[in-house]
Amino acid sequence: MIITCSDCTMRQGLNCSAHTIALQTLGRQIPPPPLGACMIPIVDMYLKQIQPGMKILDVGCGSWNKIKQYCQQIGATYEGIDPKKEYIGKQTVATRIENLAELSYEDNYFDIVIGNQTMEHWGENACSIPWGLYQCFRVCKPNGKVMMNVPIHFHGTKEFMLGDIEAIKNAFEPFSSTIQIVEWGKLTNPLPRLYPYPGYWILKDKPAYVLDIQAIKDKPLPQGITNQGALKGKLAQLANYPLSYNIYRVLKKLRIFQGKHQLINY
Repeated sequence: MIITCSDCTMRQGLNCSAHTIALQTLGRQIPPPPLGACMIPIVDMYLKQIQPGMKILDVGCGSWNKIKQYCQQIGATYEGIDPKKEYIGKQTVATRIENLAELSYEDNYFDIVIGNQTMEHWGENACSIPWGLYQCFRVCKPNGKVMMNVPIHFHGTKEFMLGDIEAIKNAFEPFSSTIQIVEWGKLTNPLPRLYPYPGYWILKDKPAYVLDIQAIKDKPLPQGITNQGALKGKLAQLANYPLSYNIYRVLKKLRIFQGKHQLINY
């Protein structure tokens, strides 16, 4: 399923009101639409599924407190994890400072697990995608939901940078037989498309967009998934980024390509 900018109720003519809201809410630089915008309507959609009394886990919560505030308003229990106490100069809203790879919550505890623009970075932070999903589904109640949204053709490990949607879907299949995938802003008309990496030949004519994945925990946890061999830091980037992108980054430093790429965290 594709939700285009022309379909979105947050488009106002040639402007994206979601992007304006994101700028005001986050108080920092963010990418142009759709990347810096689609998370607003996506998270609004998540909030509609949260009911009073539910327990919610926000994975890689950062400093954005929208989910936490909503839970407090309606009487749901909010928990957030982040490996850092601060994110881009602001204190995170995390209730526990920890890496997803060592998630400390008990099994079958949460009704909903949310990952807002975080899954694409797990591999950079010593947590493989299979192990990260194992942890998310482990702490999710049976028939609960795991909901992740990620940028495509923008940053993160190779599945997300190259837009391997089949690989992303396959990563969820050991845990769920009910997986919904929606592409937000893949078609941006009448707004301009976003090409973050001028000169990166692999992504030529492949604009960036946002992918939303929602999966119901309706399978028993698979056995044998481990985090063995997960790398961290620069070594993890070299191992988990596409080889072509690592070459592109070297060429950028050598000024082979002109133009500033828009590698922005948010």
